[in-house]
Amino acid sequence: MAAEGTSPQLQDLYALARLVAADRDASLSTLRQRDHVIGQDCHATDDMGRLLFWVAAREQQALISEEVDNHSAVVALALRLAAVVLGILMMGGFLLASPNALVNVLLFLALFVVLQLLGSALGLAVLLRSVGGRPPSVSPLNPARLITRRQIPDARLLSKNSGTLRLLLLRYGQEFGLLFCAGTMVAFLGLALVTGFGFVWGSTFSISNEIMMTLCHWLAAPWQGWLPVTALTPEIVAGTRYYAASPELSELTADGRSAWWWLLFMSMACYALLPRLLLLVGSRVAYRRALNKAFVALPGAAAILSRMRAPDVSTQAQSQDVVVAPTQDIAPVDIDEGAMLLNWVQALGEAELELQPLLARVPVANRLSLGLGTVDEDLATIARVNAYGPEQLLVLVKAWEPPLADLGDTLARLEGIPQCILCLVPLAGKAVAEHDLEEWQAFAHDVALPGVQCEPLRWP
Repeated sequence: MAAEGTSPQLQDLYALARLVAADRDASLSTLRQRDHVIGQDCHATDDMGRLLFWVAAREQQALISEEVDNHSAVVALALRLAAVVLGILMMGGFLLASPNALVNVLLFLALFVVLQLLGSALGLAVLLRSVGGRPPSVSPLNPARLITRRQIPDARLLSKNSGTLRLLLLRYGQEFGLLFCAGTMVAFLGLALVTGFGFVWGSTFSISNEIMMTLCHWLAAPWQGWLPVTALTPEIVAGTRYYAASPELSELTADGRSAWWWLLFMSMACYALLPRLLLLVGSRVAYRRALNKAFVALPGAAAILSRMRAPDVSTQAQSQDVVVAPTQDIAPVDIDEGAMLLNWVQALGEAELELQPLLARVPVANRLSLGLGTVDEDLATIARVNAYGPEQLLVLVKAWEPPLADLGDTLARLEGIPQCILCLVPLAGKAVAEHDLEEWQAFAHDVALPGVQCEPLRWP
């Protein structure tokens, strides 16, 4: 668990969501008193620090902290080492399998430079889409899932459309790609020190020496000004041209070997390693920003912060003023004055409403109907909600009916609501269907009101 005032981790995000879900059946008066006490002990001034402190305090109180998988660090280290070893084996196999210790420059560039550059371009596209709010789906074969699956409490969360989680997968993917490139460069340098390779080039197509020289000039453009030792001459390019029908390489000199080696090594560093490094830095920054934003914007977080900052207002009568008959049984009344209910198009009757613990605690005066009256009546109801300023707004909707734009426009008129719950009412005797829940969750995501979440109701 992150310490107070630090940045949250992925486990903190899901711990906050789990604790918010656990508070749904608790009364608002209890939540206000509890969170007010927690807020008094919190010295953090920012929302993120206060939420982290709240999560740590709640898990300590409830003793429901998720067990941390101690093997996640071992798995991460094993995958990192595997990426380096795979790069070494790929380069070693390619060089040692070359006939007569001759390395085809064009094939080398295609495998260890062009393919890596294309992978970086794909990573950049994924990063831009994720930052723009349109994250692509995650492949089931992505090795980074082995780490993230151990960092979240429920593996089913991997299938959700979470831009934050995809940025985490992208960060691990770029790290593995970077280590793979580093492994290939280490193997290339080590084998070149102990083995005398000859670098040649050739193609079935008519590639002239001038075209090859131009290609080498463009490849070496980023470093040619400060590392001129890598420059190739037309004589070296012409002398290392290889014909399978006439394998005569008498003009292959030590200068030609070293010149090609420097060109290939710097090409890997500039076009394979450097883009991976830049994408790794970019994905780490984007992931941290997305995680911080998702942590503070989680549905229910605004209500927690409001309760932590709100003063604890309570009235107590003098003991001598309270007269209770000793033989009289008084049923406890738990009414949440900070809650308000909107019954959209009479989704639930008053008798059925009393059977739902989440709804029955709302004061009768705060139970309003919406959607069946005139436009002026609906506007008056909305104005009443805004004037009251409830800490929690419950909106009853019929789960089997698709969300309508009228409801979205109505919710968009609400102001200053820290927590809004769409209570999905199923058909009598049935549960909310999965596709209906997904449809309402998508609707809640697009509502112009912060902190909207869906809560399927169940018949007793």
